[in-house]
Amino acid sequence: MDLMTWQDQISDWYENRKHDQVETLEAILYQAPVSVFGPELTDEQSKAIACWLDGGLRVFQHARHQDPYKAFQTLQYISAKLEHTACDAMTDVLIKDWCLKRLQHVTVLSLEFCNQQSEQTLWGTNATSLIKAHVKLMAYLGWNEKHNIAKENRR
Repeated sequence: MDLMTWQDQISDWYENRKHDQVETLEAILYQAPVSVFGPELTDEQSKAIACWLDGGLRVFQHARHQDPYKAFQTLQYISAKLEHTACDAMTDVLIKDWCLKRLQHVTVLSLEFCNQQSEQTLWGTNATSLIKAHVKLMAYLGWNEKHNIAKENRR
């Protein structure tokens, strides 16, 4: 499926207010073409990745009280796609930056979600694993350091 066809499908989901049809949204999200995530930054790509993230977060919100395992898996799927995009050497640096910023937010959301669950032995372990993996990824990418150095150089 190409980017424009996919974007038409997700736009149709939004426009027709099919918010109770989360399964349809999930199917659209899982069929997202690779071009949603780059490697080139275009207006269409930018809109598509934002819609993809919003859709994924809607699936999470829908599942969070009914099926916490599915909700957590959805957040992990979102994180994995953002991480993959940020690590792809061919991806435009602005897309990488966007993905890493959103990954920071999704990681915090995941940790908050874990802390709200009743089975703290399991969810505490998940939270600890998330923190370790996130710290390793950011250290590997050196994103925070590069990002902060770039800010300092602009002053």
